[in-house]
Amino acid sequence: MKKLKRLPIGRSDFKSIIEDNMYYIDKSMLIKEIIESGDVILITRPRRFGKTLNMSMMKYFFRNDQDNKHLFEGLKIWKEKEIIEKYLNKYPVIYLTFKDLKQRNYEDMIKAIKYAITDLYRKHKESMEVLEEFEKEDYIEIAKGIADNVKYENSLKNLSEYLYRYYKQKVILLIDEYDTPIQQSYLNGYYNEFINFMGNILGNALKDNEYLEKGVLTGITRVAKESIFTGVNNLDVSTILGKLFNDKFGLTWEEVEETLKYYGLEYEKEKVIEWYNGYNFGGLEIYNPYSIINLARNKGEIKYYWINSSGNELIKQLIRQSTAEVKTKIEELIEGKTIESSMDENLVYGDLDKSTEESIWTLFLFTGYLTWVEHVGEEGEPRYSLRITNKETLQFFKKTVVTIIKETKIELESIIQDIILGKYKEFGIKFKKIVKETLSYFDVSGEEPERFYHGLILGMVVGLSKKYIVKSNREAGYGRADVILIPKEKTEPGIIFEFKKYSIDFDKDLKESAEKGIKQIEEKGYEEEIKSYGMERIIKVAIAFDKKDVEIIVK
Repeated sequence: MKKLKRLPIGRSDFKSIIEDNMYYIDKSMLIKEIIESGDVILITRPRRFGKTLNMSMMKYFFRNDQDNKHLFEGLKIWKEKEIIEKYLNKYPVIYLTFKDLKQRNYEDMIKAIKYAITDLYRKHKESMEVLEEFEKEDYIEIAKGIADNVKYENSLKNLSEYLYRYYKQKVILLIDEYDTPIQQSYLNGYYNEFINFMGNILGNALKDNEYLEKGVLTGITRVAKESIFTGVNNLDVSTILGKLFNDKFGLTWEEVEETLKYYGLEYEKEKVIEWYNGYNFGGLEIYNPYSIINLARNKGEIKYYWINSSGNELIKQLIRQSTAEVKTKIEELIEGKTIESSMDENLVYGDLDKSTEESIWTLFLFTGYLTWVEHVGEEGEPRYSLRITNKETLQFFKKTVVTIIKETKIELESIIQDIILGKYKEFGIKFKKIVKETLSYFDVSGEEPERFYHGLILGMVVGLSKKYIVKSNREAGYGRADVILIPKEKTEPGIIFEFKKYSIDFDKDLKESAEKGIKQIEEKGYEEEIKSYGMERIIKVAIAFDKKDVEIIVK
């Protein structure tokens, strides 16, 4: 029996994987595609899709201070003799990774960025031999970590010049997960003061840098409008919407099949698709590599791997604070429907505060929680149909919604039980308490409180799905009911909820608004859907609201 290669769980250093003879899925032809692409290349993919490993591979391929031929012998790129001869270990390389920079405040993040650059200067101290005295002074300040912000903002560009002078060869600049610090600054509330510092470091290094042979950056999003990439000449951008490098991050079915076969795991394709596929990279069917590798490690045990690997706090935050319209669409997605939205590939984190739907759905797509099905816009219009990617990400949405409901202390089963037991007054007291205590949690942007009620509906869809068939905003009778609860036990009653917003022009008071809700349930035949399941006992609940004031009629 042959000894199987170890899986590179938690490893992203290409050299150690190859030298330790670990299992490696050959993505080396990315090097050829990079060489043939623009002078500056930005690659955006979801987390844990092989960005760091591929950048590490390129670092060892290009760097001229090591002989790394043994790492690439036998890989696909080795057959490209002209590339091997011209590029392998021929360039000075500046390599930076920001993937672990997750500081919670501005001061600590600035220190972390400076330390990463300080470390870089220490590693390349050979270039000091060609510097003028005044340049050496600046170099030493950065190497000691005592330089001012302006010197750090110019540090990558200056280092590329120093290395060019020393090696008489242009530089390869590799920056991994460039947007991690930017996302962290947004999450922790110091985005506006941080973005200029970060933008200047990258912008100065990339724009009109005559010492740059090629710059490659990876991240999750293209943060463009903050001027980082504005004015960068010959820029190639590879996102999940385009074909560029579409098979070089994540796994194709052939690669999945080869991996599972190697580890003796027999699976029907449909099972693996259901859990770990669904990613559409430029029209190519791609599987989540993190989940597939962990599936092989755990001897074929199907479970949630990727969604439990952290890094999803921003998505949770956006669900929490989203508008009623976004919550309604999340509900539709959880139910297996598709939605449509335009995509803003030039994402601005500042726009997320405005809860613009386009920015939110773009981020959901680029982070891998949604996938695009087809382009539905006019030619040149970036409008796509979207759905939840697979069973892993569906679980994330469900779990997040339940968590939000728990955070807001909405005890859905308890208040529904009060209705079933005829404790209508008790239900009313509890519901009004929930509204007063939690409305501000959902109404974070000062808008009208519809988002709270839609959040409640979303919670019902997920939180009560074990005991009820929950239908909302569906056709029922002659109109659309807000929420219909159809119990799975036929001895229980069905429940219809109708939410009515008070109208100062048409309603005398909240009670009249609620009475209109009951009348609407009866006149439009909302009961017919419940009766079609063989239930006769139906409870009608009309909830009228005006900001935090609520009136409830149960019949």
